[in-house]
Amino acid sequence: MRVMIVGGAGAMGQTVASTAAGFDEVTELVILDRDEDRAQALVNSLGSKAHCVRFDATDDDLTAHLGGVDAVVSTLGPFTIFGRPVLEAVLEAGCTYLDINDDWEPTVDVLKLDEAARKAGVTAVIGMGASPGVSNVLATRAVTELDEVHDLVTGWALAGTTSPPSGATPSAAAMHLVHQCTGTIQAVENGRSAQVRPLQLLRLDYPNLGPIDVRTVGHPEAITLPRRFPGLRRCVNVMAGPGWWFDRLATLMDQVDTGALSMHDAACTIERGFAKPVDSPRTLHAPGLWAWARGLREGQQRTAAVGLNRWPPGEMAGATGIPAAVVLQMLLRREVSGPGVVTPEDVVPFDLLMERLDPYYQFPVAGSVPLFTVVAQGGHSH
Repeated sequence: MRVMIVGGAGAMGQTVASTAAGFDEVTELVILDRDEDRAQALVNSLGSKAHCVRFDATDDDLTAHLGGVDAVVSTLGPFTIFGRPVLEAVLEAGCTYLDINDDWEPTVDVLKLDEAARKAGVTAVIGMGASPGVSNVLATRAVTELDEVHDLVTGWALAGTTSPPSGATPSAAAMHLVHQCTGTIQAVENGRSAQVRPLQLLRLDYPNLGPIDVRTVGHPEAITLPRRFPGLRRCVNVMAGPGWWFDRLATLMDQVDTGALSMHDAACTIERGFAKPVDSPRTLHAPGLWAWARGLREGQQRTAAVGLNRWPPGEMAGATGIPAAVVLQMLLRREVSGPGVVTPEDVVPFDLLMERLDPYYQFPVAGSVPLFTVVAQGGHSH
């Protein structure tokens, strides 16, 4: 099948491309990117399956490149700008679609294209990276430990968020963090969807680990998981890490919110790093990626969590791009399907995803520990 990766020369796109190039289902791989040198270097590393086309999403017509394409993967950010236009072009062409959108606002926007996708007979999987993506599927597993779910939280550790140099300063990842930690974010609080301030401090009792302090951040999971699990009292996405780091971040984000500092300058400051206090306390480490649920089982309060124990190579690019490529292969094999605009928790089975990710997730040591652990406390064991 002919697969196109939009923004394929970026760090995330390169990982999707290098992973998908190894799939028998992919007979041709087209890399669209405005950086011709990076795109050509990628193609040279992938072999005869791949070729590249210069494409600048701000000026060029994507539709003109979609003839004969079976599936499109978009790694082109920011999705606040390019998310909807790319998906609309793909729907017009009738291609299968997958992206790694991790901004909540365009998630709300593209979900409105569900009816158009259904009419076109297109399966469009949005937000299939690490978080969102794998995190959503972990959440579906955590919920199976409960008869009734009240609180559903997806989280990730700061330690797993570094990315290879992209050439841009500041990086898209740093700009994304600033955007999702300023202004307001959408979450479910007290049973209602609401616009709330980010970086709220929450303390979660993680089974078999203990209390961990986390901070809320804007992300699509808080938009999409309540669609799958209606009636939630709380649904948020959170970051886990050192308290001193979040204190520095909160001060910086306050300056952005008051207009004293631009988002660009704040992102540059984050990339330069914060000085660690000499007296900083030890941080209790959460898994790199996890989902936490609280509710009832057999009438008693129960807490359950599912966390990954291993991580793929390539830092955040690997953790995002490899799951995207793996689910692309599921789509090409018709192991998952819509139609419509769907999210990972809608269509990706937990067991199948874990099975397919297992060979890629090699750290700390391949096979030394299970890929994931399910833990629960309270209620009755089973």
